Amino acid sequence: MKKKLYGLGFGAFLILLWQLLAVKINASYILPSPLQVWQALQKNFGVIMTKHFPITMEVVFIGSGIALVLGIALAILMDLDERIEKAVYPILTVSQTIPVLCIAPIFVLWFGYTTTTRVIVVVLLTFFSITVNVFDGFKATKHEMTELMATYGATKMQQFMKLRLPTALPYFFTALKISIPWAVVGSAIAEWLGAPGGLGNCSRKMMMDLNAAGLIAPLLVISAVALMINGLIRLIERLVVTWRAEV
Repeated sequence: MKKKLYGLGFGAFLILLWQLLAVKINASYILPSPLQVWQALQKNFGVIMTKHFPITMEVVFIGSGIALVLGIALAILMDLDERIEKAVYPILTVSQTIPVLCIAPIFVLWFGYTTTTRVIVVVLLTFFSITVNVFDGFKATKHEMTELMATYGATKMQQFMKLRLPTALPYFFTALKISIPWAVVGSAIAEWLGAPGGLGNCSRKMMMDLNAAGLIAPLLVISAVALMINGLIRLIERLVVTWRAEV
């Protein structure tokens, strides 16, 4: 409870600081006040939620689903065969040194301003953390426990299902808490490059009109969605990973 109170207090302090800076600057096209942003959100809420929000969430769900399948499959393959780990892991690391925004225009050239382009951006932003965290979870399995199960005649599949998979579950949920909010942000970033709609597209249009309050309003929705998804993942984690005192 104290942590939540501290968090609320710090959030209130930041909003107050924001308000003071907005009054000091006195230029809403540069820094609108929190009240102006709230008014812009109320004014555009219907359009944001009915037109732009579904477009963004479609990309988030598709991209996250693909990233989960690819990330988990790759982590399992690397865990099963050390040669695959040595071949793939360096490539995964190098892939994260290239800013997605730098290569996203290439996808636009290939696929146009389509859902496919935005899904690829989301996958590139999220699958690395899933792969690495799940793989680290498999590697965290105690060697002594593996040997004990082998002594009792457990097959590799039984060892995986009863030992390695439960050990990796907390790491998997950590990956979700990192990657899913990033998927929301990544979808909005991709929409800035060009899209028929979406929260990023809505924010970009407001920027073109020099409407700073309207620009920030969709970003608040993005932040709220990311926080809600993160909270849902934490709740599911508590229900699934029951053998840990705190998760």
